[in-house]
Formats: sequence, C-alpha cells, structure tokens
Amino acid sequence: MFALFGASLLSAAASLPLHLLPLLIVSVVATDPGQTAAHAGWIASACLLGQMLVALALPALRFSSLRRLHALAAVAVLLAALAASGTWPAHTLWLPWLVIGGACGALQFLGATTAAASSDPSAAFALRLSVTLLVGGLVIFGLQHSGGFLDYRALAIALSIFFALLTGLGLALYRRPVPVCRPRPTDAPGRGGRLAGLAVVFLLFVGQPGFWAFAVQSVQQRGVVVQDLAYAIAFCKMAAGLVLFALTLLGPSNPGRIGLMWPGIGVAAGVSGMALAPGAALFLVAMLLWELGLNILSARLQAAVVRDNPASAGAWLTGAALLGAATGPMLHGMAIEGGIAQAFVAYACLSAILPFAWASARRRV
Repeated sequence: MFALFGASLLSAAASLPLHLLPLLIVSVVATDPGQTAAHAGWIASACLLGQMLVALALPALRFSSLRRLHALAAVAVLLAALAASGTWPAHTLWLPWLVIGGACGALQFLGATTAAASSDPSAAFALRLSVTLLVGGLVIFGLQHSGGFLDYRALAIALSIFFALLTGLGLALYRRPVPVCRPRPTDAPGRGGRLAGLAVVFLLFVGQPGFWAFAVQSVQQRGVVVQDLAYAIAFCKMAAGLVLFALTLLGPSNPGRIGLMWPGIGVAAGVSGMALAPGAALFLVAMLLWELGLNILSARLQAAVVRDNPASAGAWLTGAALLGAATGPMLHGMAIEGGIAQAFVAYACLSAILPFAWASARRRV
C-alpha cells in the first residue's frame, strides 16, 4: 500500500503540468506582454509531446515498470528543467517544457504500471487518480491564493518547491512493483480484442481533453463570465478526488459494465451542460459533474482494460491516454475552424458511452 501511495504521489506530481497548463499560459503572457496566448500555447504542445514520446517509448523498449533509480533520475531532470526555465526568455520556454514533459511521462508510466500490478486494479487506479486530483486542486488553490500565476518566474520557483516536496515523499515510499499473477479469463480475447480496450481509452481521451481545451473559450464567446475560474477548477478537482477516494473505500472492487454506464452518462451530461450553459452557475455545475464522472469512468475503464489484458495493457495505458489527449484539442480546433464545433461536442458525448459499449460487447463475446 505504501509503495502504491508513493507511486501515486509521483504520478500526481507528473500530472500537475497538465492541470496547470491553461493558467501557466496566462502567467507567461502576463510576464512578457509581447507573447501572444497562441505563441505561449507552444509550451502546452511541447509538454504534452514530451510526455507522449516517453510514455510510448518505455513500453516499446520493453520496460514493464521502473526502478527507484529510474524515478530518481526522472525527478532530477524534472526539477532541474523547471528551475532553469525561470531564467529562459519566454519565446524559448517550449524547450525546457519539452524536457519537463518527458520526465513527467516517465513518472506517469510509473504510476500506471504500479497500479496495474496491484492485486486490485480498480482500487489502485482509483487511489492514483484521487491523489492526483486532490494534489492538483490544492496546488492550484495555493498558487492562485498567493498570486503565483501573475509572474512566470515566481511560478517556476513555487512549482519547483511543490515538486520537490511531492516527489521527495513519493520516492521515499516507492518500491518497484512485483506483478501479481492473475489467471486470464477463460474467455480471454485475441490480440485484436485486447487492443480494443486500449483503443477505447484513446477514443475517450480524444473526446474529453479535446472538449475541455476549448470549453472555457466557448462559454466566454457566448457572453458568460465565469468569475474566479481557477478556484472553481481547484474545487471541482478536490471534490472529484474525495468522491473517488470514498468510492474506493465503499464501492465494489470490480463494478462491471454497469459501473461504466452511470459515470459515462454523467460525463455526457456534463459535456452537454458546459456546451449549452446560458449562465456561469450552470456551467460550473456541469463542470463539476463532468469532473466527477470522467475520473470515476477513467479509473474503472483502466482497471477493466488491465483485467482484460494483464500482461501488457498497464504499460501502454499512459501512452494511449496521452496520444488521445494530444489528438483531441487538434481535432476540436479543426472542427471550430470548419464551423462544425457541435459535431465534436457530439463526439465527446459519444466517447463517454464507448467504455460501456465496449464492456457490453466484451461480455457478450
């Protein structure tokens, strides 16, 4: 349990850049008024590219888990690149953030493979996500309260401190997981069936981060002003983390396909609500519903995919999710440019139901 909690802390630290990217871009523009939001957005692209490349490269190189020495090296690279980024000109920040993303990709791979090796993957993935959400919400709240998003250099120092504390505790607790030998189901799918689970993870993450990337911009274009958005995001993440943790303690370890249906419906309702909300209150309620549903759905789906393919799915989960998260915003942006943004919103709703459809088809087979 301590090793899993340590891995969850390391994974939570690695997820912080993704949680902070919209606010990070704001701080870069505020520090250097000559930078446009579009130019500063290259930081997000570089970070995500680094994460995706490392998360895909590690299983391709036959890594099934990471030793503590590997984790220590990733943490050292992460802290060095983040601390150094405070001295770089704004237009070159994409380079250190490419390195930061790569280090984070390694730590997210560590978290996914540790959860996959657990004797109870459902509880392990739920714990990992709940820790990530609680840490992300607390860090966003603390930075916003202290004015840390007003200047990038101050933000880099504050983040370095947060990262050092989180990763230090995580490294102290982490132990390389020993895979649990679980018998394969008697109806185990072939190679195509095993890849179907990873494909569903990819499609879900195409739809959800792809929608979220433009959700705030969309509601603002409708004339809705959302005050104190950073606090609202932090609250939603912490609430989702607490609910997920409570479900881990109270819920069944293997919720089955019905356990994928209700959170999927919640995600679809949250997407629809944010896309159509006429006011700030309804937008925030829909955002909370979306955050709750998505994280419950994600934890249960990843556990189901690992149960379906215990030999290798855990190593490829992070890469599938990051590949989807990188593809989604690009496709949504193209849909907006083409005047068919509602088509992508409809796809985002559909992608939330795909895990239930996959589990139902898997059950029939």
